[in-house]
Amino acid sequence: MAENTATGAAALETRHWLLAVAAGMASLLDSGAIISVGLGLALWKKAFELDVWTVGVLGSALTLFIAVGSVFGGRLADLVGRGRMFSLTILLYAAAAVTVALAPSATVLVIGVIVLGIAAGADLPTSLAVLSERAPDGAQGRLVAFTHVMWTIGVVVATLLGFAVSGMGVPGVSLIFGLLAVLAVATFGFRAFYPPFRRLEQEAQARYVTAGVDPAKALPLASLLRNRASLVLIALTALFYLFFTLVANTFGSFKTYFLVTVGGTTQTVATGLSFGTTLIGLVGTIVFTRIADTKWRSRFFAAGVVVFLVCQLLIAVTGGVVLPAMIAALVLYNIAFPFVGEALYKIWTQESFPVNARATVQGFTIAIARFIAAAFALVTPALIAWSPAGLYYLLAVFAVVSGLVGSLIIRRLRAGSGRAAASPSRAATLTTKEAL
Repeated sequence: MAENTATGAAALETRHWLLAVAAGMASLLDSGAIISVGLGLALWKKAFELDVWTVGVLGSALTLFIAVGSVFGGRLADLVGRGRMFSLTILLYAAAAVTVALAPSATVLVIGVIVLGIAAGADLPTSLAVLSERAPDGAQGRLVAFTHVMWTIGVVVATLLGFAVSGMGVPGVSLIFGLLAVLAVATFGFRAFYPPFRRLEQEAQARYVTAGVDPAKALPLASLLRNRASLVLIALTALFYLFFTLVANTFGSFKTYFLVTVGGTTQTVATGLSFGTTLIGLVGTIVFTRIADTKWRSRFFAAGVVVFLVCQLLIAVTGGVVLPAMIAALVLYNIAFPFVGEALYKIWTQESFPVNARATVQGFTIAIARFIAAAFALVTPALIAWSPAGLYYLLAVFAVVSGLVGSLIIRRLRAGSGRAAASPSRAATLTTKEAL
């Protein structure tokens, strides 16, 4: 394997970065759907005359069924083939996006959002497992972190489109979902028919078989669950991702709704603010990609947790009605989240479990977080109506918990007790003795 002589890290070829783009489209389309549903809530509420509980159902349905798709899609990917699922889940996403775009009623809209969530959820753990499986040793962090750059690009693009069509009402939101469908179809073509991806798959299979692992054979769940170190790390990553997601999902799904209903801004102003501040987050995710395989990712995490907490407290103290404070909070959020959340969770999971269990573990832990986040999203509009400050004090508690759990994960990985499969040779071991 070629190495970068300056850093000692594995050198990456163009085909590796293109695979990261193809896998990262799962994250882009996931965040695009979350933001677009969030942009549509206030407009759908008016167009379909929805009460706050129905708005909550719409806001939570996507998250809930992303969880359903993750837990079943991740396991199916390990059982029937990650490459096959990698190509097919994206087509279901396209069909669902078209359904949302053309929905003539609230019922059809909810159905479309549900199917959209299932498709996005199934694609997330599958795409990450495919990417880490085919990545060179010593480069997983950079490639997996790049998928979070794609996630942030999805936020930026969806927010920009929302700003551009904010004066069009519901037809503008429908246009966004139509464009998401087009992107999904294009992604299917790229994943299924780009020849270098097949060669990367063959090379990865050869490496793992040489190390004594059949990557196509799913690791039995019983084997994974009997291993104490794996169980502890599954629990920690699940808790970390859960509490981060409770904060991030509230920002992603409800910040526009919050700015309009509590802050008294217009839809155009709200989406404009979201877009401008999200560009800061995009820069942060690019920076994180550069440090993902270095000691700096842990150091940036510690500082980021403090900023992440201050963001929640600023909104809580001002009640969300002071526009300059809301702008400052959005800036702080976008400075912090690249270094304290989903990108780290993805890397920790892909570095810590065997190749033939990563999609299963990632799907399971995503599902836990998204199920609970969906339940929280169901009551979020009611919490906003009851006490905006109370909601953000609660989010501040969640931010503290995610930071503490993340610190525990870092300590375990530094001690070496949590690493399970960063390389093919290590990936072979859990299939036998460690599983017993």
